[in-house]
Amino acid sequence: MNWLIKIWKSFQFGLIAFGLIVIIGFTNTRHQDRRINDVMISVDNQFHNYFIDQQDVLDLINAEGKDYLLSSDIGALDLKELEQRIESHQFVEDAQAYLDLSGNLSIDVKQNRPIARIINGNGKDFYIGTKGDVLPESSHYTARVILIELENQYWLSEFNIKDSKGGEEVFELLNYLVKNEFWRTQIAGMKIEKDMDIVLYPQVTKQEIEFGKAEELDSKFRRLETFYKKILPYKGWNTYNTVNLKFKDQIVCK
Repeated sequence: MNWLIKIWKSFQFGLIAFGLIVIIGFTNTRHQDRRINDVMISVDNQFHNYFIDQQDVLDLINAEGKDYLLSSDIGALDLKELEQRIESHQFVEDAQAYLDLSGNLSIDVKQNRPIARIINGNGKDFYIGTKGDVLPESSHYTARVILIELENQYWLSEFNIKDSKGGEEVFELLNYLVKNEFWRTQIAGMKIEKDMDIVLYPQVTKQEIEFGKAEELDSKFRRLETFYKKILPYKGWNTYNTVNLKFKDQIVCK
């Protein structure tokens, strides 16, 4: 008798499982046959770092003759390919696309933030991103970042400044400035000379800062801080034209 009960329970369990599979398959088929109800695009920090907007993302979505807008078939939607297409834009750091149960397509875009702008006397200016990547100018927005004047571009890679030793050192200096609240607001620009020596231009005072090579950053900025906090208040803010940090453990003012 017990074996009949076990068979009956197994049969019931199998019947329930089969029914669930049929329901899930039917639901999935209906979902695949549905159309996209709405497209919602979110661009982070769009109004403070305005390099790409919703319309730019829509243009990328509809590139190459593929239309992912309203009334498109959900079953034909390749979310990964869609994300990759959006991330092909140089001002996009990351893109996430997903569908909800109502058939809405949501796209979250994270912008690639510039930290410096190269003033290019031979052509168009361009930006340096947070990862060292070379970014084009934007038709939407001009970022208030450190300006860099170049005497020679031989060290500058086409895609990422960290691809060369000199570029990697310059990127470390830029990162140092950006991450330090005081120096980020104090230093307005720099000139990179042919021998890769660097001259810094402060935001307020008139002194040119002869920084030398982009090395020994902690030591040089400690000395520069001493110059601002202990020498200038005593001697006067516009007494000196230059301050030289090239020599180890020295501050040379002229």
